[in-house]
Amino acid sequence: MSDNIAKKVNPPKTRKGKKILESRESLLEENDKKTMFLKGNNTSQVVTDVLKDLYKTRRQIGIMLNKKNPILPFESTETLEDLMRKQDTSLFVFGSHNKKRPHNVVFGRTYDGKVLDMVEFGITQHKLFKDFKNPKVPLGAKPCLIFNGDMFEKYEEWGVIQNYFSDFFCIAKTSSINLEGLVYVISITSVEPSTILIRSYEVNMKKSGTNVPYVDLEQIGLSLDLTVRRTKLAEPELRRIALKQPKALKIGKTKNISHDMAGTKLAKVHMTKQDMSEIPQSKMKGAKRGKDDTGNESKRSKASNEVEAMDTS
Repeated sequence: MSDNIAKKVNPPKTRKGKKILESRESLLEENDKKTMFLKGNNTSQVVTDVLKDLYKTRRQIGIMLNKKNPILPFESTETLEDLMRKQDTSLFVFGSHNKKRPHNVVFGRTYDGKVLDMVEFGITQHKLFKDFKNPKVPLGAKPCLIFNGDMFEKYEEWGVIQNYFSDFFCIAKTSSINLEGLVYVISITSVEPSTILIRSYEVNMKKSGTNVPYVDLEQIGLSLDLTVRRTKLAEPELRRIALKQPKALKIGKTKNISHDMAGTKLAKVHMTKQDMSEIPQSKMKGAKRGKDDTGNESKRSKASNEVEAMDTS
């Protein structure tokens, strides 16, 4: 049940309850997406370590639940949706371990309180932050995401995976980029048939003898090799509703003004026909006759005139 319907069926009786329902209503510009990290009944040390390191990347807008939860996301999502509604989170990472699916991690997100997409991965290789002796990226550093491989464009479900990781690793929205502040890069590579490589790098800008610095990438944690196991994607109609943009945010059509794919404003300027004969033209200094302060022609200009006369004769 959505919050608008809940407000009509069960109207709030207190001011605090009214504020809670209003805070859950849809916004024109949504807040930063919070992530909930939780474990199932059975987990391995590998899963626990990976969940902790993933939580470190989103510590500012992440919630870690330490208790075990009897949840099977691909069989029933009601308990998971209730937890996310209680914690006010949009993304979740669920870790589990069993004989059939060892070292299992499920990434997912919700829309209107219901699970929208889920992707299940198996951890085949991992390196943690503590395994690297290099300097760590400062907390709050916004990463630059790099997606490698054509599988993200070939297949629909891989495009959803790319979109999810863009949401997951995006800590805060930015309107501009300071190149000197770019210190953190996350590379996500697709390898056929069903493998994803996640690598993290620290950016070090060194002197190169030119205006452009030499960029050196030094690997740090987190480093993961994941294998896609199961996916549960939203229906096309539900995805269309979830991606629908409010009318208030849509850019209206204005005469002679358009926008490109990046949102940059492009405009056409119409000018009246120009008469070239009326445009003032500057004369070269060498073509003018030199004059002294009294207004008479200088000796140099007179001498040049006499030389011209001799040449013509």
